[in-house]
Order: sequence, then C-alpha cells, then structure tokens
Amino acid sequence: MQEHPITTSILHKGLGSLLLLLAIVIQCALLTLYGDLPLSITLVDSLLSIALFAVAGYYLWYVQCTLHIMQARVAFAVLVQIACIAGCSVLLQIFEWEDWEEFSITIPFRFLFGLMAWTILSQWYASRERKSEAESIVRQMEEDTASPPPATIPEEMLDRISVKDGTRIHIIPIKEIFYLQACGDYVTLFTTSGQHVKEQTMKYFERSLPSPEFVRIHRSYIVNTEQILRVELFGKETYQVRLKDGTYLRASSAGYKLLKERLSL
Repeated sequence: MQEHPITTSILHKGLGSLLLLLAIVIQCALLTLYGDLPLSITLVDSLLSIALFAVAGYYLWYVQCTLHIMQARVAFAVLVQIACIAGCSVLLQIFEWEDWEEFSITIPFRFLFGLMAWTILSQWYASRERKSEAESIVRQMEEDTASPPPATIPEEMLDRISVKDGTRIHIIPIKEIFYLQACGDYVTLFTTSGQHVKEQTMKYFERSLPSPEFVRIHRSYIVNTEQILRVELFGKETYQVRLKDGTYLRASSAGYKLLKERLSL
C-alpha cells in the first residue's frame, strides 16, 4: 500500500489545511446566501460538514487503491455524500443549532458541493498514484541499467510456497494461486483455499515464480495468467484485469505491455 500523499509532504499538509479553511469559508458564505440563515449557524454548520468530509476524504486514498471499477467508485462517492449530509443533520439537531426544515432546503446544494469537491480530490489522488507508479518504473530502470545482475546460475523456480500460520505450515501449490498483492514488507497470496500472508518481497516472487504463468502487472500485483478471464481498458492508458473468480486487478501501462508480451498478444 502506498503512503498517503497528504502525509508525505509538509507542503501537502499545509495546502490541505488551507483548502479546508477555504471550503469552510465558501460553504459558510453560500449557506448564508442560499439558506438565508444567520452567520453563526452557517459557520458551525460548515465546520461540521467540512470536518466529516475531510475524514472521509482522507480514507478515500485507501479505498481508491482497492476500488478499480468506475461504477463502484461513483456509488461510493454518492454514499459518502449522503452519509456526510445525514451525519451533519443529526449533529446539528442534537445540539439544536439548526432545525430540519432549515437544513432540508440546503440539501441539494450540499450534495452538489460535496460531490464536486469529492471528484476533484479523487482526481488528485489518481494523479499522485500514476506519478508514483511512473517514478517506481524509472527507478527500476535506473537500477537495472546501473547494476546489471551478475552472471550466476538462475534461482530455481518455485512450484509450491510454504506459509507458516501459528503452529501450522500450509503448503500451497503455485497452480492454486490466483494472484499476489504487496502489503508493505509482506505479500498476501490469494488462493483457492483463502488468503495467506508470507513474509517475503514482491521482487523475490517476481524472480522466483515461473514465467509466463506469473506476470507482475502492477507494482502491487503479480497475477496467475491461467486465472485471467479478460483484460479491459479502464481509462486513458489504464487497464484492469478480470480474473475467473470475478476479482478486478489494476494493470499499469508497463504491466499491461509485459502481460501482452508474455501471452504473445
């Protein structure tokens, strides 16, 4: 999982705080004009609304890394707006800052304003993810160019993987693996028998799993090509791989090219 872009830079933290303040000011001003409400009420209202939105927007980064279907992202965005509006309404009425009749008049504005801000945030997250992938590919190319691998005997290809689970050790034939996902310093194996966590790197599995049966289609995914049902265009130069069990995996541009090469497409 990539580090959250807000926490990676002091500049991002500062800009994020300024944007939240700006959103509070804009919503407060619009609510005052749109709902003809006292400034004191609209200020409290705006603080609550933007606070709920900020919490949901922060966790959007982690959700967006797992939701690769556009319809699912749209549905999630709509549900978040409804939840934020409902949460703000409940808090305002509990503390008797605003009654339901006054609040209900502003619901269309709240929904459109929130959805617009959510779309902008989602696009920024997507651009950061693409930039991170591009930088990772460039670094990998520089490493490969600067330090060519020594002429040694290739490592033996894996035909099974052992995973320790408490006092038990699972022996997983590689043909039972659907795909592998990077999880920090660990790798999660998705198999016919469920999920298993292995303390190993993606680089190791990329080097040790047989090719072309296994292909690294993304910095976070290695997929068993025998489990692929189809490859779909997901956006501009962005692809997603659908597996036979219904799982969708995102494929980077480099991963898609490698997949085509391995499958002779």
